[in-house]
Amino acid sequence: MTAKVHVARNHPRVTLPADLHVVWKCSGRHALARAQSISLGGLFIYTRNALAPGSPIEVSIDLEGKLVRAQGTVRYCTTGKGVGVQFVHMAPNHQARLDQFLSKYSAEPSKRHEHADPAAAQSVAAQSVAPPPAVPPPSEQTDGLKFEAELTQILTVVKQGTYYQLLGATSDMSSTEIKKKFYALARKFHPDHHMEREASLTSLKELMDALNTAYKTLIDQHKRALYDKQLESSGSFGLRSGKTESQKATEDSLNRAKQCIRAGNFVGSIVWLRKCVEMVPEKAEYQAMLARSLGKVPQFRQDAISHFQKAIELDPWNLEPYLGLAELYEEMELTSRALSTYSKVLELNPVHEKARLRHSELSRASVSSR
Repeated sequence: MTAKVHVARNHPRVTLPADLHVVWKCSGRHALARAQSISLGGLFIYTRNALAPGSPIEVSIDLEGKLVRAQGTVRYCTTGKGVGVQFVHMAPNHQARLDQFLSKYSAEPSKRHEHADPAAAQSVAAQSVAPPPAVPPPSEQTDGLKFEAELTQILTVVKQGTYYQLLGATSDMSSTEIKKKFYALARKFHPDHHMEREASLTSLKELMDALNTAYKTLIDQHKRALYDKQLESSGSFGLRSGKTESQKATEDSLNRAKQCIRAGNFVGSIVWLRKCVEMVPEKAEYQAMLARSLGKVPQFRQDAISHFQKAIELDPWNLEPYLGLAELYEEMELTSRALSTYSKVLELNPVHEKARLRHSELSRASVSSR
């Protein structure tokens, strides 16, 4: 069964500090956005994206360095402003982190009280995502001409500078320091914070793409080392200078692997996908693809299990590695493991049709065989 969010204490809705952000995934889209208010029942996210009420949504919230993940439902969408999200599932340890955060920032701690009645808890969750009061966007509090000048200047760095120059970082900075630099720039230039600047939105999106690329490169030690070597060998080069040799080699290996898969040559696809995983070990997609190819060859199935588990570890919200692993367990006649894995899929998505069907059929077969 899905572990639902239980409202143990009724914290008032908390207005978040300006530097707290949310990564959300919904309807095949995902983005970094600023959250305005939050409670144990849900939160309000600033976003220009129109999300349909009732849509399932996944959120990862950075609460002062402590990550809180939750699954929720879009309760309402205010066009051009944001969405209200109601939480429906959150791991106990993540709920504890959120509760601790709310205890710290709650403006009215004396008004907390217990909710033993599930209906009352649901009411609290619904109230928690009520539309927040209108607040002026950051752009209205700054001089327009100064902002446009800063935007023009940093876009020049995008075209001519290095990742370090773009983030205002130095080569001896730690990952934590670089993260702070990135979030400071994201708060200042994210398009969701400047929705009234229609003429600048395209430039702001271009800038955020460049900032994300720079951040993901410098925050990863392996990618950063490769980037530093490129700077040493060729000097400073622009952010749009094209793909690296490593990226080209990875893409070539991936294309060759896909050709082998289409031809049913899984031994060949294993060779090329192993190269992809060696070059980019943190990419869940490559781990899962390698696992599927390994699973087609009986003597490699234990290795396939390891790579499916690695893919799940890298991207725990993606259902495909779970399903691939469950199917592999079925082929290996490891029914209890397959049941357990299908259960995990249903925890993430209680209405997943294939997982529900296979879980039900395996459960009946297991009972009848006793």
